[in-house]
Amino acid sequence: MARKIFITCGTLCFLYGIVVLSIIGGGALFNWFYLCLGAVLVFLGRSFRTGKDKKTRDRAVCVIAAVCAFVFIVAEAAIVLYPIRGPEAAADYVILLGTQMREDGPSVDFRARILAAYGYMKENPESLLIATGGKGEDELVSEAEGAVRYLSDLGIPEERMIAEDSSRNTQQNIENSYRLIEANGDAPSESRIVIVSAAYHLMRACYIASQNGFRNISVKGSVGNILIQPHFYTREFFALIKEIIVFTFLK
Repeated sequence: MARKIFITCGTLCFLYGIVVLSIIGGGALFNWFYLCLGAVLVFLGRSFRTGKDKKTRDRAVCVIAAVCAFVFIVAEAAIVLYPIRGPEAAADYVILLGTQMREDGPSVDFRARILAAYGYMKENPESLLIATGGKGEDELVSEAEGAVRYLSDLGIPEERMIAEDSSRNTQQNIENSYRLIEANGDAPSESRIVIVSAAYHLMRACYIASQNGFRNISVKGSVGNILIQPHFYTREFFALIKEIIVFTFLK
């Protein structure tokens, strides 16, 4: 039974890995995760034997796999459920976390985030938006500038938006937003903040924000390409663990 489970799960992971690579390419190392995981699971499944020595090893493999799966499922449930509480109304600042800009405009994921921010800004006309994200090597404009342009075209006045265009990751997004709020004459720890990002990203983003002095935080999530959401949720599991380790032991 274990042999069949491992081989079946491995085959499905391998096929999904091909889907991920076909959509977002193999430029980032983690984009190969499901392909590699599938190959490992199939290898382990095919290596199961009925000999006495092998049975002991196989049981150990199954126990380790079950523990890892349990931890992963519990963590993923927390990440998935985190945005359900939704944003509080009338926030002082909306922090829009940037992601990839393409030659023809925001990527599918980024466009979904921008539209989520747009909906909130329309419903809360007193809120100010901080669009975050610098310019990557493969981007024609910064993510912050791309978001401001897109929202301006949708009718959000530019005086309601602040561009933070020097950050390279979520940690810097949050740190620089904190400084911009201070420069605007407000206390970040007392300001009401709504963080807008992809739904899978929000738990980690709020953890980073809380570690950087924000106290009154709520969230608004978006969903991009449905086919690659499992990939991003899986990546977020490892990214969240890394952030917890960094803030707990290295800061």
